[in-house]
Amino acid sequence: MEPTRWGWISWTIPSDGTLPEIPHEIGVVTPGTTRAQRAVLYRLAGRPGRRITLGRALPGSIRRSTAYAVIVSLLVGLLSIHAGLAVDVALPAMALVPLLIERLEDHLDAKDAAHVRRIQGDAACQYTQRLATLQDQLLHLDVPTDSRYELWRAAEIGHGLMWDVAMLLQVQDTRSVSPALIARETLMLQLVHQAAKFSSGPR
Repeated sequence: MEPTRWGWISWTIPSDGTLPEIPHEIGVVTPGTTRAQRAVLYRLAGRPGRRITLGRALPGSIRRSTAYAVIVSLLVGLLSIHAGLAVDVALPAMALVPLLIERLEDHLDAKDAAHVRRIQGDAACQYTQRLATLQDQLLHLDVPTDSRYELWRAAEIGHGLMWDVAMLLQVQDTRSVSPALIARETLMLQLVHQAAKFSSGPR
C-alpha cells in the first residue's frame, strides 16, 4: 500500500517485481481528516485478510483475529486449568476473549466503513488514478505565501471530488455514471489549471 494525503493506493506486484499500470484498489479517506487520523485509517486498512472459510463441513467464515483468539484462549485456559484454576472460572474467560475480539473488530470495521471509500476493478481504479494524479499535482504546487489559502482550498475541493467519485464507483460501474465522472474530472482539471496560475513550480 502506498499512503497519500487523500488516502492510499494498493498495488498487486507480480513475481517479476514490475509495478503494474493499474492498482488493484484505491482508498479515499474522508475530506478534512488530519495526518494522525489518516495514519490510523491507513493502519486499519492494512490489517491482514479479515475472514477465513471454515470448510465444507462448516459453511461460512470467521475473522482471522477471532480464530486466533479462540486458539490462544483455549490454550491459555487449558494451561490455567492444569495449573489449578477452577473450571467454572476458566471456561467463561475462554469464551469471553473471542467475543471481545469480535466486538472490537466490528467497531474497527464500522470506523473503516464510515471514513474510507474503496474503489476496485480495473476501469474504476484507472479512472480514479487519473483524478489522483491531478490531486497530487495540486498538493505539490509551490505558491507564494499570499496564495496558499487558494491552493489549500483547491486541494480541499479536489479531495471532496475524489470522495464523491469513490461513492459513485462503489455502487455503480463507470459506464452508468460516465456523465457524473466526466463532470468531476473536468472540474478537477479546472482546479489544477487555476492553481497553477498562482504557482512558481512544483515543491
